[in-house]
Amino acid sequence: MPIIVDREERRAKVVSIAFDLVADHGVEALTFREIASAAGCSTSIVSHYFRNKNELLFRVYQVANERATERLQEERGRGRPLHACLDAILPVSAESRRNWRVWLAFWARAHLEPAYLEERRRAAEASLDLYRAMIALRLGDADAARIEMAARRLLAAVAGIGLESCFAPDDWTPARMREVLRAEISDLGLGLDE
Repeated sequence: MPIIVDREERRAKVVSIAFDLVADHGVEALTFREIASAAGCSTSIVSHYFRNKNELLFRVYQVANERATERLQEERGRGRPLHACLDAILPVSAESRRNWRVWLAFWARAHLEPAYLEERRRAAEASLDLYRAMIALRLGDADAARIEMAARRLLAAVAGIGLESCFAPDDWTPARMREVLRAEISDLGLGLDE
């Protein structure tokens, strides 16, 4: 009797392994052979799910964006304060630090490859949409321009804090990241409900 394989499950496993390899070693070090070895399968199985390395890498980048959005939405769904929701994206946990390493590995490609630029724009707009919704709840009757500016400032703050923490983790500790983010939220007049 033939073995039944869940195609999407197997594909997701390959992507997850590739994600971890990119987070640990970078984009250029990733090979189908490495993925196959980590998955305990042959390279032909990896190539069955992805035509080439570029297709797999693009999916890894999309997954990094999806994971961050899911963490943010999960915290929002729990009714957590804004700073706690954004904490789910900052590189304060092992999981989110890995996400940031994957993002950094791919952001340079956005300048060279239109698909990566479009995915980066899509992810930024999705983040802005979530930020706008969270801010609108906090500001109530505020005008759209104020909500838009606050959302864009938060996007810039989270990106800046995250990047700085990747390059100077000893200086940008989780406590410092949270302190700077909370100051930005406070300056925006969004409150810091515990």
